[in-house]
Amino acid sequence: MNRIKKYFTIWWIPIVFYCAPIFIYFLGNLLKKDDLIDFALVLFYLNILGNIISAIVQIAIKKWYFIFPQFIVTAFLFSYVSILFTFSPPDFYGANKTIPKNVKFEKQIEREIVASDLKPNDFKLASISQPGIYQYYTNYSPKESGYFYIKAFEITSNDRLSEERMGNRSKIIVEKPKDSIYSAEFTIYEGSWGDKYGARIELWFKPDNGKEFKVNQKNYIVEG
Repeated sequence: MNRIKKYFTIWWIPIVFYCAPIFIYFLGNLLKKDDLIDFALVLFYLNILGNIISAIVQIAIKKWYFIFPQFIVTAFLFSYVSILFTFSPPDFYGANKTIPKNVKFEKQIEREIVASDLKPNDFKLASISQPGIYQYYTNYSPKESGYFYIKAFEITSNDRLSEERMGNRSKIIVEKPKDSIYSAEFTIYEGSWGDKYGARIELWFKPDNGKEFKVNQKNYIVEG
């Protein structure tokens, strides 16, 4: 109880306590553990609340001038953390995933795919630009108008990957079915460059008047 009292009455203790979430954050980056980074954020925001309460206490005990260093340090760290997690958030989703050895994985093609690369009713992935961004190609010829799209799942947990954005991003609208190669691009956001993991990539087709169905699926090693 006495330690809690000191935290709120001694003005510099809440400032020094920021070292704890900072240390845990760097430890999380070192070990590539998202849970540690999440815990560091919770501790950081709790300490901001503690600083605010401590500032109120400083005013109550007539040491209001100590609120300035508290607010300056808090404002700086809050701004820095906000910018960091807005523009470069750490994501170690794929860092600790195991790629199964008993699963067959297709190899991505590092160029645009042409007709001769595809078997009948086939689809393949190409990795042409930066990691995490993929192009898919299919020569499947639907019998009616509709649209193709991609679903992706992490292969060991069956987690749906980038569900909210992948459906629209990968959509290919087919107005007049024809024998042709269709292609579009999609992005996998989970994970960081270099942290590779297995994914099941499924090609789906949704007719304008009918129920969607899975055209084909393949396993690929991907990164976010």
